[in-house]
Amino acid sequence: MQRQEDAGEKVDIEVPPKYSSADFARPSYWKARGKLDVPKERFISYPQAGRDSDGRELLGWAGWDHLAQAQALATIYLDRKTQEAWPAHRRLPLLAGLVEIEPWLHQWHTDDNPAYMGSPAAFFSTFIDAELAQLSSDRSALALLRGVPELP
Repeated sequence: MQRQEDAGEKVDIEVPPKYSSADFARPSYWKARGKLDVPKERFISYPQAGRDSDGRELLGWAGWDHLAQAQALATIYLDRKTQEAWPAHRRLPLLAGLVEIEPWLHQWHTDDNPAYMGSPAAFFSTFIDAELAQLSSDRSALALLRGVPELP
């Protein structure tokens, strides 16, 4: 319905329910989300994506839009590929992260952008497919990593 409204159609979208602490499995989840179940987190965690020489957890800013997240993940991926010489099994989760935000790139970032010689959404889809081809892998392998069934 949100997409219909975004397209200019008149729709009646109900106000989301308010939650209480009893609706969450742990009190810490309630503190992080609140009565409207809106994230209050300030950072995005990229598990096991930090440099081997560092050992610290790699964090990004939760305020990034999907394009900024894709840029960050692609930059991390390319660094781990070229500077750290990570093998395929360690780089695939980073590509899975890109695939996870890919639908939002295609929803919000399809306009031509000179920095991408076309649309950023198309650029990142092509990037994912090219890297998968180099790794002799495909999107079904990424779906398995993400623990979700591949969409048709």
